[in-house]
Amino acid sequence: MAREVDIGAHKIMQMDAGKRERVINAALVEFRNGFGHSSTDAIVREAGISKGLLYHYFGTKEGLYEFLLFYALDVMRREYFSLLNFGERDVLERLRQMILLKWDLSYKHPALFDFMIAAYAREREDPSDQFSAVYAEIQSSVAERLFSDIDTALFREDVDAQKAVNVIQWSLVGYSDSQISGDKSLEDYQKDYGVYLAELDGYFAMFRKIFYKEVKL
Repeated sequence: MAREVDIGAHKIMQMDAGKRERVINAALVEFRNGFGHSSTDAIVREAGISKGLLYHYFGTKEGLYEFLLFYALDVMRREYFSLLNFGERDVLERLRQMILLKWDLSYKHPALFDFMIAAYAREREDPSDQFSAVYAEIQSSVAERLFSDIDTALFREDVDAQKAVNVIQWSLVGYSDSQISGDKSLEDYQKDYGVYLAELDGYFAMFRKIFYKEVKL
């Protein structure tokens, strides 16, 4: 069971920044394979450090994994959740912002993003796990605020705003799932970012035309 880790106070933060980044990235990449299929030998080889030094900072393989769980959450809090602008009352603008922030996070931290997906799948199997509890609490808080205090006056009078929001949300989830299920690599998305952004904006323009009183210029 993962115990919550204070990232800022962890002794790995005393390590030289460049070396620390190599260790963390090597571990994130290796643990994408799943905890049981990951090797500390591969991590130290990629990071260019000794196994003794790795264990000096993390104690055990489990200690390293726990650190990564909460390191990933710390990055998500700072570079994703905390940047969401809930003062924007146009729900379409909120959703667009959320998607773009998620894209930016995946581009900046590809290994971390993949690690989070693999780790969350593993941690969900143990609902008593501290990481699962913290992550679920954050997700629930964001989801609750995401659709609160929206400007329903933007919707056409013959449209049920709540049902429209549901349709938009389900459509975007389906869109995201279709992108993930493809055979495109992260490099493909980075190279064609403008193409995917135009495609996404096309969907938002359609939502505005269908559900809003007028198209927002």
